[in-house]
Amino acid sequence: MLLDKNIPIPHIKLIDFGLAHEIEDGVEFKNIFGTPEFVAPEIVNYEPLGLETDMWSIGVITYILLSGASPFLGDTKQETLANITAVSYNFDEEFFSQTSELAKDFIRKLLVKETRKRLTIQEALRHPWIMPVDNQQAMVRRESVVNLENFKKQYVRRRWKLSFSIVSFCNHLTRSLMKKVQLGTSEDLRNCESDAEEDIARRKALHPRRRSSTS
Repeated sequence: MLLDKNIPIPHIKLIDFGLAHEIEDGVEFKNIFGTPEFVAPEIVNYEPLGLETDMWSIGVITYILLSGASPFLGDTKQETLANITAVSYNFDEEFFSQTSELAKDFIRKLLVKETRKRLTIQEALRHPWIMPVDNQQAMVRRESVVNLENFKKQYVRRRWKLSFSIVSFCNHLTRSLMKKVQLGTSEDLRNCESDAEEDIARRKALHPRRRSSTS
């Protein structure tokens, strides 16, 4: 998702549709793909997918933009997927102290496990947080703040964790290789010693010592 620069009202540009799939009416489609923290429960459970699947992802994106935190992200991929299937998330006061109940309601109605109970595209567009019906709701909408500062902090933290994991893996791999090299060297030395002993034995067999003839 990108924004035009240097214009008063920038236009959002949606990009990266490499995993996009066009849904056909009457044709069941199942797949397991996407960035784990954004996928809907039906993807995790390998159930039929539809436009409702995209609405779940919109709920996740809205949550992230307003808080800077990710609703389902765990320490591991498995933990993240478990949080998604259990719909285990909350509006932590640390991140949502400036977020209106109207915005939270919009997110809640998107992060629903049962696809038929999830907001449709039309319902989402008509939600009062998106399309205010009175002045009070309009004011709430204007005061909604995209929490980019916290998002940057969370992003840096996640990148650091990823870098730490990669470095740890590389160190583990290096130690394993060094052990194999050391074991291989020791084995080669043992083989050399064994070959030398066999060579000496063969020479002794071919050239036995003559006994002394003195009496």
